[in-house]
Amino acid sequence: MTGILGGSFDPPHLGHMRLAEAARDELGLERVILIPAGTPPHKRLSGGAGERDRLEMTRIAAEGRDWISVSGIELERSGKSYSFDTVSELKKRFPEEKFCFICGTDMLLSLDKWYRAEELMKLCAFAAMARNDGDLMKIEKKAQELRKFGAEIFVIRSAPVVTSSSEFRSTLSPDELDPGVYEYIRRKGLYGVEKV
Repeated sequence: MTGILGGSFDPPHLGHMRLAEAARDELGLERVILIPAGTPPHKRLSGGAGERDRLEMTRIAAEGRDWISVSGIELERSGKSYSFDTVSELKKRFPEEKFCFICGTDMLLSLDKWYRAEELMKLCAFAAMARNDGDLMKIEKKAQELRKFGAEIFVIRSAPVVTSSSEFRSTLSPDELDPGVYEYIRRKGLYGVEKV
């Protein structure tokens, strides 16, 4: 089974890598695909890096982890990026592969309201991050509701706390960035870091 971990990755930081690793270890995933977001339907990307920079930084962050790959699938499409379209395209490219969409508690709780949700739930499994007992109870309750649509739901119980990219940009701690990513940020002068 292959995990799908999407996000703005603006910038990708070590918290993202820890989450991918927790999902791999708990679910026995063969690999995890990191997918930098295109144009999300429900929020505006307002970071300091363009699409090419986010994709390149994500590739740098994934280096040395042979079980992680990076896809620009959402950046190749124009218009809004819906998870249904992304997973459908991945299924076309890898018809024999079983996919598992890694998401947060809030995303899982609203899953039945997503674009073409019932069809999406038939295309892939879902793994929700439970950071505490409260999350775990919410996920289990929602999973029961979603199973009537044929959804397969897993729970990542040891999910690390992942700071949102917007919060992370406000501090931009080099300690939480792959050295190659921090060097890229400095070289390009992104996020207000002085260009070198």
